[in-house]
Amino acid sequence: MNKAYLMANFNDWVCDPRLEIAAVRQFVTDPSLIGSTFRGKFLVWESSGSQGIPGVFVQDDAAMAIYDALEATRRRVPNPALRMLDPWGVFDRIAFIGATNGHFASTVSIERLRRLNPFLSSALRSISFLQPPPALAQELARFNPRVIATYPSVAVMLAEKKAQGKLDISPQEIWTGGETLTGAMRTVISQAFHAEVINSYGASEFMSLAFECAHQRLHLNSDWAILEPVDEMNRPVPIGQAGCTTLLTNLANHIQPIIRYDLGDRVSIASMPCECGSVLPVIEVQGRSGDVLFLGDRSGRTPVSALALSTVVETIEELVDFQLIQTSSNELELNTELGGPLVNEALRRAKSVLESYLKSQNLGRIRVCCHAERPSARGRNGKVNRIIAWPRNSHR
Repeated sequence: MNKAYLMANFNDWVCDPRLEIAAVRQFVTDPSLIGSTFRGKFLVWESSGSQGIPGVFVQDDAAMAIYDALEATRRRVPNPALRMLDPWGVFDRIAFIGATNGHFASTVSIERLRRLNPFLSSALRSISFLQPPPALAQELARFNPRVIATYPSVAVMLAEKKAQGKLDISPQEIWTGGETLTGAMRTVISQAFHAEVINSYGASEFMSLAFECAHQRLHLNSDWAILEPVDEMNRPVPIGQAGCTTLLTNLANHIQPIIRYDLGDRVSIASMPCECGSVLPVIEVQGRSGDVLFLGDRSGRTPVSALALSTVVETIEELVDFQLIQTSSNELELNTELGGPLVNEALRRAKSVLESYLKSQNLGRIRVCCHAERPSARGRNGKVNRIIAWPRNSHR
């Protein structure tokens, strides 16, 4: 099953007649309703449509109770003694930094908690990263969060500001999710803030799929979610191997059933248990199944995997944050929000390895242009698509 088909048949998909797509879509157009319930009963959030198809997902109280329990009991706590003294997290001061202008899962979840418990509302805050960097730095300094929750790419941007002395905060924990966190990104973030980086994995279709243990390995909540890595024909792949995509079954949501749903992520399930002792299976998320780029001259454009290009760029460890945009059939643009001499040198090396790889694929001459200190293009929910394909039907 896939998002396009299910969204086209939304009224037949959901299991409550009060949920009609026209009314639900009207609800998510109003920012003032973020975190409130639809018709007094359902929580609604939207996906950004980063792959071209926006989605709307509905949860009832039973599903939300399960998501809350998974967050409360399975998210790793680096300082258990502090949690014993403050079990409700009153003094945590948690700042979510992301897109706050839409009904996205993270923003809705924060605002829901603020509405449910006004006593805790002062310790939770959603902060938009779309504001100018100086204003963002000032808002963060005023709030002085102990915990920051955000996307890895945003955490890297904040880490650079911290290293430059332009961000006066000292969080003790950085929670990341929503994008791939590489080892290089983790190092940059943790060194800049002298804080522990804790990663998780979730989706609009199931908020709390996996949490990281002390060994920095993601454990799937397999008692509430089933993930099936499959090949291009939706056939299961061997354990330990990443498929072309992954099928998700959500066992918590009975209002909008998600059964063997094409999630679009490349995931592998480890064959061996983790050293931490958890019985929950270990998974490795290798990013989105991604676009296919068609490169070369008009007489013979060749498909090139976006994942392959991303892997090539990631060999340059200093280039922890980047975006590769196809601007024509024979031109790529490699951008990073980072700056400085080391970044310029990293871009030069990335250009060289990219051009060598493309040449090895017999694509002809593919030009790679590089730019430092250039903001990444983000989806409505604030996520960065690492690779952006040029429309295949363009004739430029």
